[in-house]
Amino acid sequence: MTPSITSTSNSGSNFLSGGGEMGERIRSLDWSKTAVGPTDSWPQSLRTVLSLMLHSKFPMLLYWGPELNCFYNDAFRPSLGNDGKHPESLGKPAPEFWAEAWHEVERNITRVKAGGEAA
Repeated sequence: MTPSITSTSNSGSNFLSGGGEMGERIRSLDWSKTAVGPTDSWPQSLRTVLSLMLHSKFPMLLYWGPELNCFYNDAFRPSLGNDGKHPESLGKPAPEFWAEAWHEVERNITRVKAGGEAA
């Protein structure tokens, strides 16, 4: 299922104020159509991490939940290429985000989730 961007503002997204282009895109996405669910139901830990991430000048990518739904900030956006994965990757599960390299990426994510070191 592909999330869609709507023009309706999410009332539970005040914690996403500012944050540049990606803050606006996260506020505009209809998260109820994803495994993450509507922003007003997001746990405080996700809200806090996203608020910090969106206001950081350091490139950051976050996978959240069992489906590893993708979030990233403005500084990470250039890593996705000019005609690359942006903005379609926002909210997508990691296996869709990294479809062409999932066989490599999955091993690293599985190791980290099991308490190991990132490669």
